[in-house]
Amino acid sequence: MTRRTFDLTVAAFTVLALSACASEMKRGKADLAQIDEWLPGRYDNTEQAQEDARQGRSAHPSLALSVVPIDVPLFSEHTYYVQESAADDPRRVTSQRLVTFEVVKGGRIVQSYWSLAEPTRWRNAAQNPELFQSMMFRDATRLAGCDVEWKRDGARFVGSNQLASCRVNSPALGSVRMEIRTELSPDTLSVAELAYSGEKLVQGNAAEPFYRYRKRANP
Repeated sequence: MTRRTFDLTVAAFTVLALSACASEMKRGKADLAQIDEWLPGRYDNTEQAQEDARQGRSAHPSLALSVVPIDVPLFSEHTYYVQESAADDPRRVTSQRLVTFEVVKGGRIVQSYWSLAEPTRWRNAAQNPELFQSMMFRDATRLAGCDVEWKRDGARFVGSNQLASCRVNSPALGSVRMEIRTELSPDTLSVAELAYSGEKLVQGNAAEPFYRYRKRANP
């Protein structure tokens, strides 16, 4: 092979690689746009909780979930405030967090969780999302090692994290590893968060790990 032929071959492979990379990023951005369309809304899992009660199980309490897009480009162009509360009493808030999405190398969609430094400051901000315009980096902390990678699976999206890298310090449980799984369709959002101490499951339901939420209203 002559030097010129070699150079042309390298150039051709470079063009093909760049083209493939651009195609992957384009696909990832299109998939994230679909997630942005489907994810926001008000959800609850009352049907699941009622079925548990009929079967004599107490695996999944009845919860309501608000997922609201917020304008905080400091964190990401795709940032959501997520508030969980008792389905029968919206004043009983059980968790608050931020969730962000990014498209990274290879067109992969990566979701990150952020804990809030002062949760009460943002409570019920789903009804007033402009409050987040004053948010600074010090107001939230990313849960390192707990990113969830999403991918399209037929007519839905599914996500999962790396159990080995996701370690969380819980006041109730101590240091635990978290397994996080998600499923999203136009009208449903399912979330599983299982905590392990060593090999022992200390939080969550192994038989049915998912809280299966149904969308009741758009934001």
